[in-house]
Amino acid sequence: METNETTDAVTEAVTEPGSGHPGDNPPPATSRRGGFVYVMSNQETGNSVTVFTRDVYGNLTRKGTYPTGGLGVGRSYDLEDTSDPLVSQGSLIASEDQRFLFGVDSGSDEVSSLAVEGERLRLVSRVATGGVRPVSLAVHGGLLYAVNATDGSISGFQIGDDGTLTAIEGSHRSLIGGAAAGPSQIQFTPDGTQLIVTERQTNVIDVFPVDAYGRAGEPVRNQSAGLAPFTATFHGDVLMVTEIIGAPGFLGSMSTYHVNRDGTLQVISAAVTTTELTTCWTANSVLDPGVVYVANAQSGSIGAFRIDEQGAITLFPADGHLAVTRNSHATQDMAITNDGLYMYVLTAGIDEKIADPRLPTYVEGTPYCDKMSISAYRIEANAGLTTLKGFGVADDPPRVVSPGVLAPSAGGLAPGSEGIVAF
Repeated sequence: METNETTDAVTEAVTEPGSGHPGDNPPPATSRRGGFVYVMSNQETGNSVTVFTRDVYGNLTRKGTYPTGGLGVGRSYDLEDTSDPLVSQGSLIASEDQRFLFGVDSGSDEVSSLAVEGERLRLVSRVATGGVRPVSLAVHGGLLYAVNATDGSISGFQIGDDGTLTAIEGSHRSLIGGAAAGPSQIQFTPDGTQLIVTERQTNVIDVFPVDAYGRAGEPVRNQSAGLAPFTATFHGDVLMVTEIIGAPGFLGSMSTYHVNRDGTLQVISAAVTTTELTTCWTANSVLDPGVVYVANAQSGSIGAFRIDEQGAITLFPADGHLAVTRNSHATQDMAITNDGLYMYVLTAGIDEKIADPRLPTYVEGTPYCDKMSISAYRIEANAGLTTLKGFGVADDPPRVVSPGVLAPSAGGLAPGSEGIVAF
């Protein structure tokens, strides 16, 4: 099968260690290895995954772009579209052995699997989810589950040794909130016996039992400790859920839970607020297992929590603020490399819907810009973050403006891109 690889590489690498950051003294290159970063385009004209190579200093070079064969939902030139069309975590994930990538094709209601072959990807399988608009995926061993946003449902698949996906008969289940749920993430418990789904719009967390055949049962309803639950990630056996709106009804927050065998959740820390707006995505530290990083979309910033052995969390640092993204633009998905040394955060630009003076949503003084880039950080021994160059183009006003349509920028990522994986 053809991959339609894009051969014109765009280089954003910096060759000098510590370039642009006076006083930086990173470890010698011999103690570190390079790797890869993958980003999904989520384009309505054809979904794809772009491969970036990562050097030992964390710099990225864009390589090939490989179609998934399905369709996304990001509208590159629609002024009324948003910069985060999936509103989810886990739209692009890797198998546990990192041999395969799995991505949602939200525009064609499918899931695709791609084999990882060095700098290249190879499309292996594409299957229908049985629902409408899949937004998040979860993997455990040879099982893959997708959650569909429009109809509020989940579906399961077996993963073959070659990455082929096969639907599991009897695995399709409805969320408690149905079409009104607004799911943001689906996730397996560490032992694979339960599935967690956050319902952002109903403030409910569903817990599904999973039997020995990989089939999900009926969900157990749990009320979220904070408003608009977003992520469902784990620190050991402790479930961590970010909330877009915390207990005060303004700042973002995170709650932690024990997941009981009967599907009920026991609150450990309830809606511990950040100092930032719209707390969404998370990434667990590798260098310091007691730290989980959070991306705050509306603030365009990165913060963190410390988690103790019992699962209780406290804000880290005390002011909850570690770094800002490129030009303080909105954060999206985030990923940390296998060695724990680097973090990459998808970063939105300024929405054209507030930058175009012809629209009623226009905010005076807002510049046009490319929507998407990758903000990059080196993770220090003290869990702090040092900003690196990342990948993207300088803000680039469109050369052609016609009613409702903007010309694309000269580089960077496709507006509406979703999902990032780092090795």
